[in-house]
Amino acid sequence: MNSLISTQSRLFLVLLLAAILAPNTALAFCGFYVAKADAKLFNKASQVVMVRDENRTVLTMSNDFKGDLSEFAVVIPVPTFLEKEQIHVTENAIIDHLDAYSAPRLVEYFDENPCHLRRMYKSMAMADGAAMETESAAEDLGVKIEASYTVGEYDIKILSADQSDG
Repeated sequence: MNSLISTQSRLFLVLLLAAILAPNTALAFCGFYVAKADAKLFNKASQVVMVRDENRTVLTMSNDFKGDLSEFAVVIPVPTFLEKEQIHVTENAIIDHLDAYSAPRLVEYFDENPCHLRRMYKSMAMADGAAMETESAAEDLGVKIEASYTVGEYDIKILSADQSDG
C-alpha cells in the first residue's frame, strides 16, 4: 500500500514539474510605443527576426501598427550607437518568407553537411526610431539627440541619457 502511494506521489510530482516547466509562448516586444495621452495606438502583432553572424547581430522588426501615423513613435533600446548605414528598411516579404518557412508542419529535411554555416540576408532592417519635437525639448528632459537620420519612410533619432528618467 505504501509503495502504491509513493509511486502515485512521484508521478504527481513529475507531472506537476512538467506542467510548471512547460515552455510558453513569449509575449514581448523589443521596445515601446510613444503617443499623447488621448492617442489611440493599436498593434495586434509584432514580428522580430534576430540573426547572429560571428560578432554581428541583425535585428529585423515588423509590426501591424494601426492609428494616426502623425502620432506614431516607437522607442527601441540598443546597446551601442547606430550609424545611418546600419539602419535599413526591408520588404515585408522577407519576414513573411521566414514566417512561412518556420511555421509548424510535419516534414523531414536532409542536410548533407549540418556543420556548414549559411549566411543570412545581408541587408535586414534594424528598427524604427522614436521622434522628439526639437533638440532643446530633448535636452530639457535630460536626453541628448546623438544623431538624426531618414531611412526609407522613417525618421530615426539616436538618443542617449545619463539617467533612466531622462
